[in-house]
Amino acid sequence: MRGYDQKILLMVLVVVAVLAAARGQETTGFVTWANNYYQTWGHQALVINKTSELQLTLDNNSGSGFESQLIYGSGYFNVRIKAPQTTSTGVITSFYLISRSSRHDELCFQILGKNGPPYLLNTNMYLYGEGGKDQRFRLWFDPTKDYHSYSFLWNPNQLVFYVDDTPIRVYSKNPDVYYPSVQTMFLMGSVQNGSIIDPKQMPYIAKFQASKIEGCQTEFMGIEKCTDPKFWWNRKQLSSKEKELYINAKKMYLDYDYCSDRQRYPKVPQECGSYS
Repeated sequence: MRGYDQKILLMVLVVVAVLAAARGQETTGFVTWANNYYQTWGHQALVINKTSELQLTLDNNSGSGFESQLIYGSGYFNVRIKAPQTTSTGVITSFYLISRSSRHDELCFQILGKNGPPYLLNTNMYLYGEGGKDQRFRLWFDPTKDYHSYSFLWNPNQLVFYVDDTPIRVYSKNPDVYYPSVQTMFLMGSVQNGSIIDPKQMPYIAKFQASKIEGCQTEFMGIEKCTDPKFWWNRKQLSSKEKELYINAKKMYLDYDYCSDRQRYPKVPQECGSYS
């Protein structure tokens, strides 16, 4: 290729990149650890063959965590996790979507350590800096024996928490209450000490498998670029089969719901009416 043609091609690629960033890029496909995430705190994360598995360590000195390089404004975010084997309830393995502000938004899975089944999965939300919105579930499998999928569907109309292919928590947009559609978010994961843990069992290793992320990549203040219905996840609604699974999951596995906790909340929180 001649030098003039190379310059023209380079100019075209730059323009395409700028336009893509301006309208919000779609991130799809197999997302590898090496190029898309970095360690944020604690022990050095161990990446196995750079694409398939990332290991986080918790010992008597520290836990560890990672964060995505990319910022998102909507999407479907799946991570496969194998939690540490432990008899200590203080070992917490987490996967988050979280914004960066003094009044942050946050969606969270927390796999809680336990001495045998049923293992508990806590889910929480922070809405404009206000947390304490816990729903806890009894897992129908052992999360320390094999990998399982933990996923967020986040679009302008609803939030859905999935375990494997089962929706366990659904929060819909309601004009009367705050909905997390104004702040962009990062992906984060961690293993940490939530209370007393057994030093004889250390170190604890939490394993995260690289996964298929389908989201709208944008800038810190660019969430409006990610509301377009051209993105499939922004059109996504629960199918009839998913609705059946959701109803059954609440009936069979829900262990605690803050919306029903009158001791903690004498008055029902306003956003509780937004749950399907």
